Amino acid sequence: MYAPLQYYPDEVYRPDCSLALPYLHAALRAAGFEADLLDTSIGRPGQDDLADTFYRKTMVPEIGSGMFRIGMTPERILEEAEPFDVIAVSSIFTQQTARCLEMARLIKNAFPEKIMVAGGVNARSLKDLFFDSGYDVIFLSEGEKPLVAFAEYLRSGSPSLDAVPSICFRRDGRIVTTRAGRPTTDLDEYAMPSWDALPNEQYWDISVLWGGRTDWMDEGQKPHFASILTSRGCPYRCTYCHISKERGGEAGEIGDLRFHSVERVERELDTLKGLGVDLVYINDDSLLAWKHRVHQVLDLMQKYDFELADINGVNIRHLFRRSEKNDRLVVDVELLEHLHAAGFRRIGLPFESGSQRVLDKYSTSKWRLDKCDVLDLVAVMREMGFTINGNFMVGYPDETLEELTKTFWLARRAMDAGLNGCGFFMVQPFPGTTLYDEAVANGQLDPTVRPDDMGFSKAQSPSPFRSLQIDPQVLQYARNLAYALLNKDQRSWLQLADGTVG
Repeated sequence: MYAPLQYYPDEVYRPDCSLALPYLHAALRAAGFEADLLDTSIGRPGQDDLADTFYRKTMVPEIGSGMFRIGMTPERILEEAEPFDVIAVSSIFTQQTARCLEMARLIKNAFPEKIMVAGGVNARSLKDLFFDSGYDVIFLSEGEKPLVAFAEYLRSGSPSLDAVPSICFRRDGRIVTTRAGRPTTDLDEYAMPSWDALPNEQYWDISVLWGGRTDWMDEGQKPHFASILTSRGCPYRCTYCHISKERGGEAGEIGDLRFHSVERVERELDTLKGLGVDLVYINDDSLLAWKHRVHQVLDLMQKYDFELADINGVNIRHLFRRSEKNDRLVVDVELLEHLHAAGFRRIGLPFESGSQRVLDKYSTSKWRLDKCDVLDLVAVMREMGFTINGNFMVGYPDETLEELTKTFWLARRAMDAGLNGCGFFMVQPFPGTTLYDEAVANGQLDPTVRPDDMGFSKAQSPSPFRSLQIDPQVLQYARNLAYALLNKDQRSWLQLADGTVG
């Protein structure tokens, strides 16, 4: 089950649509288990009307602050849960924590005998909270093989629960953690995700894409969209990203960059075409890292003539290449031309900071301000016809006023070079990241901070960190002012500084 969702009234809300559950559903189905998939923000197609689910807003008193819940009623969720032995919920997004906990409390109160399972980086990082709410088992790593092993244990009792890899559970009041299995390096071993089990017609009717921005689409267009993963992992270990803790430890080595074969990608695209999909969102964390393979994937995209949304995992450095004449980095025009020819029209550029010290400390030194001419990059992309927005992060725990100013100046120059818009996002120490652990350890973050508040109302929320170098009120004011000034001509498609949508 996808849990119901929660949002503030001024936020653009959309279905979860993550691929974790379709992959797990496919793994169970391939292993011969009876499994079903339900998005409780949508309901059962043919039985539930969107007016009673996705468009039904109720206040969430345990959260307060004007937040509302969308999704099936508790009574309908229980009707759907009743026939099943095990209910599994994925918790990826920290700001949706309360709704995932709601699922366990609701189902356990009605059906104490049912086994509640949770997975995802957020559940893994907030174990006690999830166990206390009624979850029986938490999966700590990629779930396809461990979930099948767990199902085999439930069916036959063999091998023992302790032999199921990458899980934790409570026994006699203490948490037992099993050993992480080796990561699957050949992703083709995994069954293709069960896109057919998703309520696609309802998603397409709602037609709010990943990120909620549709400025590059024709007015009134309702694309038949789907997400795809052609790889997993990333070569970088940015401290504010969950991958920073997915190389070693209880999650194993799943942060390592691994790929599906190009042949497998082609089969997946063919499957999506057969389902009537015409717009694809590539959800890889680092699609552009291996240039030779990228061009092969883009050839496939071009062949199938999909319309393509933004890429999730863009890194500035990957849009440059070494010059053939000298050791300088130059804009990779060939890659950009291929992206455009394949159908990409909108790409977000993650600048992250205008301070090299900040980039080195928090972003794995993944690009250098003195090596990558990002203003030239923006100008080239604008000339090619891309819609480009720039993403900047402010409020790092030890960021100085001078470094904040450098970020604002970089944003100003990038806007002058041709950005369509820019956003300034307050750094969030999400549970499951190195940044979270460091901030708790050094006293800059209260470990009891409510996870649901992280990431919400990015245009308004103050920093969650204590003892910032910059006064929090100055930081918030400067960030909102820079946003309003730099985006004064782009408000038709960006979120305004006061949090509303223009």
